[in-house]
Amino acid sequence: MLAAAAALVLAAAPPAGPAAVPLSLGEGQVVTLQFRSAVEQLAVGELGVVLVKAAARAVEVTGLRGGRTTLVVQLEGGDALSYDLQVVGARRASVAAVPVDPNAILLRPGQERRLPAPGASRLLLEENGVARVQVERGQLVVIGLKAGSTSVVVIDAAGRQTTYPIQVR
Repeated sequence: MLAAAAALVLAAAPPAGPAAVPLSLGEGQVVTLQFRSAVEQLAVGELGVVLVKAAARAVEVTGLRGGRTTLVVQLEGGDALSYDLQVVGARRASVAAVPVDPNAILLRPGQERRLPAPGASRLLLEENGVARVQVERGQLVVIGLKAGSTSVVVIDAAGRQTTYPIQVR
């Protein structure tokens, strides 16, 4: 989740010597650099890390994704200011791997799905009004009726069973 965009205004004084001024911000954070002279030109090293906008005597820097880059601001009168920008990436909750059933069927009410079911001889359906299921010309035909979940077991002539969980949303 991106951090709320909070504006931070910094008065930017020319650095003493050629060293770059370190500046750290978070993803989604906005920092405004204000200058005594008008901004003439901008140069950014890595475009995907920050978004930079100039307006008169200010430069707005928005952190886009975690990483490092440089920003050089050329001011009216020839002064150039260099910044070493670091964007701290937002911490994202890790998503535990949820096993996905390859036989799962997800439908909307009124939606129909057909699956190959060669040799199907019997169907066992949990009758709760969520879906209608039938075998038609070697295909399993599933129609979503109302929101809910159910399952169907397809049994072939050899007695092998395949279970299909059905979710209607």
